[in-house]
Amino acid sequence: MKEQLLIKFKLPMIQSLAVVNAIVTMGYKATGNKFSVSFNGSKGYLNDITIGCEGTQIADNRIMYQELLNKDGSLKSINVNVFYSNEHGVRISTGKDEPRVISE
Repeated sequence: MKEQLLIKFKLPMIQSLAVVNAIVTMGYKATGNKFSVSFNGSKGYLNDITIGCEGTQIADNRIMYQELLNKDGSLKSINVNVFYSNEHGVRISTGKDEPRVISE
């Protein structure tokens, strides 16, 4: 069984509500599961962005915010890949990543 790529976008696009809506809509249409995009803070700072869905969630589904900033505080222009599998849920990666084969 192989993960499916749900959506790929440039990281700065996550600031657009239209892109957040597209993630939720495309995720639901592809899987039949409710999707969410959460912006999580800690001690007054944005800590991570999480994309998740109902059901099993084993894979890493967070974007650690501080690791993705340029020196001027803007978001790096890198690809974000949102993958899904029934076995592991949503997995997020950056860069040039491909769907993984899921061992059962």
